[in-house]
Amino acid sequence: MTPLGTPAMSTGAAGSGAAGSGAAIGGRPARPTWLRRRLLWLVPGIAIGLLAGTQATEHGVGILVLLAAGIVPHLPVLLGIGRPHAPGQLPARAVPLYNAFHHPVPPLVVLGLAAAGVLSPVWLVIGLAWLSHIVVDLAMDHGLRTADGFRKPWWALR
Repeated sequence: MTPLGTPAMSTGAAGSGAAGSGAAIGGRPARPTWLRRRLLWLVPGIAIGLLAGTQATEHGVGILVLLAAGIVPHLPVLLGIGRPHAPGQLPARAVPLYNAFHHPVPPLVVLGLAAAGVLSPVWLVIGLAWLSHIVVDLAMDHGLRTADGFRKPWWALR
């Protein structure tokens, strides 16, 4: 460990460790451990969130709509309060709703309908904020859960 409490970079031979372990690759140092491919998802996640804020301002939608759309996808966690579960596990009764709120298809459908004019501009803002939440969760290694409530590897990182 370094003085700041972060793990020291590995000095193993090239190809012997995981990607981003700090080993030299092709004569140049590999990425530090903290810079993983999944963290790159922060860029589009934040960009989508900024677009949601811009659209909210343009259409006169309040900040409360943005906040609600960003928070609501995690409300299914409340279904698990008081239920037995292991650390990092979501109780099974909360998993279906949690997964529905963390799958990218529902906000994309909302965005498509709002962009086509079928839904009001408020739904455009909601869809953008919701999609931003999902993409940022991808970067933070949160996301869909298995039926027993443990984290499932993201489709976008395979």
